[in-house]
Amino acid sequence: MYKDIIIKRLERLEESIRRLKSKMNISLEEFKSSWELQDIILKEFETGIECIIDIGSHIISEKGWRTPEKASDIPDILEEKGIITFEYKDILKKIIAFRNLIVHEYLYIDLEKAYENLNRVDELKKFAVFIERFLSKE
Repeated sequence: MYKDIIIKRLERLEESIRRLKSKMNISLEEFKSSWELQDIILKEFETGIECIIDIGSHIISEKGWRTPEKASDIPDILEEKGIITFEYKDILKKIIAFRNLIVHEYLYIDLEKAYENLNRVDELKKFAVFIERFLSKE
């Protein structure tokens, strides 16, 4: 059952990645001047990163590992258990921090920095690769 939950979220993560990649050819000026593009891109980042958080939380809970106090603890636990690498842990923490900015600090989003994250979409895909590798060993 828990694998089904993870697979469903991996599928949605892949959909967010696909949608974000479809917007990678827009210019910064197009992004800054279009609330529709801002909404699409920020929402897909939020959804994709939420999938990452949910997947990490489900694995941690299912395995009975220590409970994360906050979402930013999830990368530490996944790295401790060998699911992600030490190098990727810091990347994942930045990804989660970006989601927190979108959700909680939405009034203060720097559109240029948000736009720069379009160049980091493949970092979301790396998470899926780590999880698929983990699931294949289960």
